[in-house]
This record gives sequence, C-alpha cells and structure tokens, in this order.
Amino acid sequence: MKIKDLHSWNVGRSEAIEIQRLLRENILIKENPIRPSLVAGVDLSFPDKNIGLAVVTVLNFPELELMQYSYHVGIIERPYIPGLLSFREGPVIIEALKNTPEVDLVFFDGHGTAHPRGLGIASHIGLFLEVPTIGVAKKLLYGKCDLPGNSRGDISPILSPAGELIGYSLRTKPKVKPVYVSPGNGLSMKQALEFSLKATGIYRLPEPTRQAHILSQKLKGQLNL
Repeated sequence: MKIKDLHSWNVGRSEAIEIQRLLRENILIKENPIRPSLVAGVDLSFPDKNIGLAVVTVLNFPELELMQYSYHVGIIERPYIPGLLSFREGPVIIEALKNTPEVDLVFFDGHGTAHPRGLGIASHIGLFLEVPTIGVAKKLLYGKCDLPGNSRGDISPILSPAGELIGYSLRTKPKVKPVYVSPGNGLSMKQALEFSLKATGIYRLPEPTRQAHILSQKLKGQLNL
C-alpha cells in the first residue's frame, strides 16, 4: 500500500497530543461512493513485552475469504498511554501495511473518531493511507452510550461530553457484548456501521481483524517469538 510520510513517531507526550489536534482537522467524515471488493484488517499483538507483531489480512468482500496477509515484527519502547495508542503501535503497523497490496477499505482493532481528540488509531493511521478506514473496538474509550438491543444490527449512539455523535455501539451477535464502531477517515458514520456489520460473520468481531488476530497467534509460534 502507498504510505504517506506525515510526521515523526519519536515525540514526547505533549507533542504527540498536539500532533493529534492538528491532524484531526484533516479527517474527512462524509458519504463515500466506494463499493469495496478487497478489505484489510489490522491487529497487533505482543509476543514479548517490547516486541510488537503487526498482522494485516486481505479478504475479498463481501465473501470475507482470506486471500493473503503480511506482517512486521518490531521493537516497541513507548509505554501504553490512554489516547495515544497510535504512537505506541503505529510504526510497526505502518511497516506491515507497506507490504500489503492495495485494498478498498481497512478495519482496525481500535477506535476512529470515538476518541478524546477525535483521532483514534483508525483515524490517525488512516491519514497515512489513501483508502477509507474504520475502527471497531472491543471496549469504549471515550464518550457515553447505552447498550444497544439484543438483536444483531441493533445500535446505540456514542456521544461526546458535548453531545456530539462520535460513533456507535453495535450488536454484531445476539446476546453477546457489542463492539464500538467509529469511522477512521474517508467515509460516513452510517457507512462505518454498514460495512462493519457486513464484514462480521458468525462471530462478534469483523472477520478482517478477527483473522488478523488468529494469524498473529499462529505466527508467534512459527517465528519463535
């Protein structure tokens, strides 16, 4: 995939926050006429304390069959700081994305606009790419929402403290915990919901990121990490 060079990752906490605030102005949340045929899923695991393994899957869409994957192993020295996940995991993910063929849409295991500064990992890394991105997280990071109904496809809006719509809680499987969906960059809130649901099969998580996670666990053993 084509990767833009936006900024250095080797920055302190206050500079990282300022970068997020500046980049937020470049996020585009609007209807996009895309009809994806290839989608990617990104997941990062930690085989060891300071070792990151980023895996990117490529699936056809809407069939959701795994076509190929790429990965990158790198040193991660930055500690986890809530709201700054992209600065911890971004460099390793970017390297894995460089080895990934062009796709139409990328799913991230994390947040997009549902973030304190509106720039979760799906939005932040999305600005490095030339394709739309979506964040689908397992936990709520920021804002408030009610639980959606218990049927597949039920939703509940995620609202910022100021009352702004920043994402949705989505039930992907009946009577199973919802996921938290927000656009990363390059498509609308409605499209983020629609594509997330279409990318989810019989399991709770979208198939692109679910497959990336499964592969990351297999690769740990194969690479002796």
